[in-house]
Amino acid sequence: MSMNESNIQTEIDADGVLLARIDMPGRSMNVFSRGLMDALEQLIDRVEQDAAVKAVVLTSGKSAFLAGADLDMIRMFTERARTDTSEQLHELCGHLGRLFRRIELSRKPYVAAINGLALGGGLEVCLACHARVVVDDPAIQLGLPEIKLGLLPGAGGTQRLPRLVGISKGLSMLLSGDSVSARDASAIGLVDELASREQLLEVAKRRALSASTMVAPWDQPGASFDSAPFDFTRMAAFDAIASALNLSDYQLQRYPAYEAIMDCVVGGWNLPMTEASDREMDIFVELIRDPVAGNMVRTLFLNRQKATKLGLLAADGPLATTLLQRLGAARDRARALGCDEDEILLATAFAGVRSWQEGEVAQPELADVAAVLGGLYPAFAGGPFTYVKQQGADALQTRAAVAASKDADLFAVPAQLQQLLAQGLQAAA
Repeated sequence: MSMNESNIQTEIDADGVLLARIDMPGRSMNVFSRGLMDALEQLIDRVEQDAAVKAVVLTSGKSAFLAGADLDMIRMFTERARTDTSEQLHELCGHLGRLFRRIELSRKPYVAAINGLALGGGLEVCLACHARVVVDDPAIQLGLPEIKLGLLPGAGGTQRLPRLVGISKGLSMLLSGDSVSARDASAIGLVDELASREQLLEVAKRRALSASTMVAPWDQPGASFDSAPFDFTRMAAFDAIASALNLSDYQLQRYPAYEAIMDCVVGGWNLPMTEASDREMDIFVELIRDPVAGNMVRTLFLNRQKATKLGLLAADGPLATTLLQRLGAARDRARALGCDEDEILLATAFAGVRSWQEGEVAQPELADVAAVLGGLYPAFAGGPFTYVKQQGADALQTRAAVAASKDADLFAVPAQLQQLLAQGLQAAA
């Protein structure tokens, strides 16, 4: 058995139903990695070529179904986003979506037997299947949380979800990143059937064998979907969506993923699925190249993983006490002076650098995680240390010279700023 095959275990029954269990060796949870994508491609090839296979039930060998993307793959995407062309990124990042489209266009039914948590790409693969059955368990959550990392679900999620559950609920899930329970998923049409844990596979197999059509609703001839209460023919559609979902001007200005997701949904609504998915990937590529997305992915995903493992985010941990108190004091002092947001960011960042100078911060990239999660630095900026690195010494000194008229001590350039910038930051390994 090859490494790729070991990520998905298969067995075929007498009726020709191929049970495919995603079960990545050495991991507590399944996540989309390059290896798993290769295994999925091998599975799709086999299903297409093997006449003995009549249908597929896709499930998990772990307690969760599949939870998003692999850490190393996300890191690679963000690194490549700094150097690759749009065409190269489209080819790289669009691989998963192309596999899902092959599943969807298969003449043999695929049924997702969802036995646990399904988030991000884990839910997107279920959306590409011809039917979905989920265990009736209140602990199971289904969702597309990419907005919380400054991204969008780029493997068809912005296209399939709102068509399946309705535009209002679909946009709400996409723009909040909130998940739904198994029963709520059933109520809104996200899944086709609930089953007990013991009966899940049997129910999924029965549905696979009784499938009368293998054509998704959006691939039916003449398919159309109602965008009410929104009018997608008007330029004001974005404003109407933002108003309905209580998105503030600040969110829209500082976090480009909101507008990107709306662009995907509105612009793709009346397009054929293949074309709509390609358009979604074009928008995803531009979004991942945006500094805001890079900041949020590195701080809230890559570096957060390590900070959590090291226990640095505990309420009584060093980052949650000394550093955060210092940042909070600088922020409050700048606010009291009537400073604008850019000046507040500058003052708070300088406080962080001084904390590093005095030995209170050993790993600035992990301190950024604490600052953002603690509500003392906005996620779009990535944290105080990411902020100073991206601004650069010359810009910081120029702005500090102007702001010093309000408070010379607060805006004094830290003595070791240049040393910190020379050291650089990185996503934690």
